[in-house]
Amino acid sequence: MTFAWKKDNELLHDAEMENYAHLRAQGGEVMEYTTILRLRNVEFSNEGKYQCVISNHFGSSYSVKAKLTVNMLPSFTKVPMDLTIRAGTMARLECAAVGHPVPQIAWQKDGGTDFPAARKRRMHVMPEDDVFFIVDVKIEDTGVYSCTAQNTAGSISANATLTVLETPSFLRPLLDRTVTKGETAVLQCIAGGSPPPRLNWTKDDTTLVVTERHFFAAGNQLLIIVDTDFEDAGKYTCEMSNTLGTERGNIRLSVIPTPTCDSPQNAAPSLDDDGWATVGVVIIAVVCCVVGTSLVWVVIIYHTRRRNEDCSITNTGV
Repeated sequence: MTFAWKKDNELLHDAEMENYAHLRAQGGEVMEYTTILRLRNVEFSNEGKYQCVISNHFGSSYSVKAKLTVNMLPSFTKVPMDLTIRAGTMARLECAAVGHPVPQIAWQKDGGTDFPAARKRRMHVMPEDDVFFIVDVKIEDTGVYSCTAQNTAGSISANATLTVLETPSFLRPLLDRTVTKGETAVLQCIAGGSPPPRLNWTKDDTTLVVTERHFFAAGNQLLIIVDTDFEDAGKYTCEMSNTLGTERGNIRLSVIPTPTCDSPQNAAPSLDDDGWATVGVVIIAVVCCVVGTSLVWVVIIYHTRRRNEDCSITNTGV
């Protein structure tokens, strides 16, 4: 028995083969022959259809052709890089890979497929392009972007962090406050920006000192003054700053005296004789209207019942 291998119908002359035979007892002694073709350091050129040929002096036998497909794990030719940019500009991330078959490129944000930029049509990515664009970048676009290259051989991933910088701004307008002496005053300075801005408060352009009545909360966004006194009235300035700039705003706090029982606004209005007479006339008029309306309904109901009884007698008469 002789052995040979073909690739795409062409005889392989330098093929590395391992041939052996063994005796198999099955309904008599039969010699079984086996040939093995070894391909080392497989390359794309080894792809094709292979066929085994076994021959002796009686003839040759050809095996079914077997297709060999060579895959290659993807490898990056471009990887996305960490990016720090200002809000309102354009973010550009690159990612490309080679492999066999050609790998497919997919993007994720923070491990998912929810892109705020895509919902607002600010994201652009083409299947055949290596570049991932986000225009008019906003704070909500900050995150970790993952590029994945995948084919039948496997997948690889690379990450890049997008950091969006934004100048400080007031998320809510600053509102002047008026409180009564002894009440608690809460002044709000809700700040936005990236990186998160530092907040500093002053009163009448003088540094505000924390006391047992003055303290801050929510990262200095709330200034709380308990048991307010007249000396607490004045102009309060909230200053927020980060690496991109500084923003300031003012709040005017007014403290008014505590109302007393003798205060004009707390005095109950008095009624003179004419006033009480007017009230009495009104009450009498209302009572008369109610009584009159009740009498009218009684009369209507009485006549309605009489009419129904007359009709009933007429209809049943012989």
